[in-house]
Amino acid sequence: MKKMHLASVIFLIFIAVTAEAQINVFHIDNETTPPSREGIFYSLPRTVVKVEVKIDRIENYKGPYAEFALRLLGLKNVVSANSINYKISDITISTYPEPDPEQYYFIELGEQISKRDQAGLFSLSDAGLILGTLPETGSLNAIPASGQNPQQPIFESEKEIFGELFKYSADVSIFEKVDTIIRKINIDTMMVERQYYKRTMVEKSPEQKAKEAAEFISKIKDSRFQLISGFQEVNYNRETLEYMDTQLKSMEKEYMKLFTGISVHKPMAFEFKYIPVINQINTEIPIFKFSGSEGIIDLDESGGAVVTIKIQRVGNTNTVSAYLKKAEKKMKTHGFFYRIPELGRVTVKLDENSQKETQCLISQLGVITYLPVNKWKVQFYKETGGIKTLELR
Repeated sequence: MKKMHLASVIFLIFIAVTAEAQINVFHIDNETTPPSREGIFYSLPRTVVKVEVKIDRIENYKGPYAEFALRLLGLKNVVSANSINYKISDITISTYPEPDPEQYYFIELGEQISKRDQAGLFSLSDAGLILGTLPETGSLNAIPASGQNPQQPIFESEKEIFGELFKYSADVSIFEKVDTIIRKINIDTMMVERQYYKRTMVEKSPEQKAKEAAEFISKIKDSRFQLISGFQEVNYNRETLEYMDTQLKSMEKEYMKLFTGISVHKPMAFEFKYIPVINQINTEIPIFKFSGSEGIIDLDESGGAVVTIKIQRVGNTNTVSAYLKKAEKKMKTHGFFYRIPELGRVTVKLDENSQKETQCLISQLGVITYLPVNKWKVQFYKETGGIKTLELR
């Protein structure tokens, strides 16, 4: 090894390769006896399935005059009680690669390397996934990190959401009550009546306040009608007319909330990861539970419906696998090991009538084979470990 250069997240490892001193690549595990320390490690990727679930949290708040909505305004569909409900709004299935802990390899370099021969170049990702070999004369461009930062849902603060809920319910809720008291006074043989006025402040009943709100809604509607119909006979310009109408509609909407109630929607996002394995093919694997009243809950909790994921092989690598088994030979030396990924069908099942399905390449369900021991110029797909380009040098 002559030189190691770190460019962004890609490790570029320079080695010299000659026709006389060829490389040897072999699979390693916990029981492998190291023949040499002179070499390079790399891994093939495995596919991780990522399930992104978007939840709509619906908070329902009963209006203070909900019980009078039908009698005063004829409204039937109103929020009758405070509640919190959850609904799955979207499910997205995607994949990303990570090093397969069962597929690490060691590139053993020849003992005699000529300095006159052209140097080769191995390209590995920051996680040790092999990307390919590149000519020394090629330009080296730093490859930026591909890690994604999932966008977190943006929530409004409670002050922004709830500070304006039912704001017109804070209108004056007391009124002055005047009682007339008549006192009869006997003076000798005469009876004199005297009147007294008793003034007290009394709190309005909910029904009184509801009636006032309903009457105000009616006034707003009348005002909008007079404004639009030109009853006031004032030549407003278009912008002024639209502004006044918008303000009246906004005020009407706020007063209507006192009867209909309010539903506040909050978006929530969850992420679940599943690594497909051979012995779980065609099997529904639980990943989480969902409840309309509690949202997403853990699998070990009671209640809720179980949401499962199932992986099915399409079978595009069956012919290749059968061919390799017939042509298999015990070779002492190997070139680069690579993968031929399998096309899989991924199904996330919510219930008997609802599911999300997609197809994607799944590396670990495919075939692993190797190149002959030659001088190759080769590039691999980082996502699958399959060959992208290949050239005999």
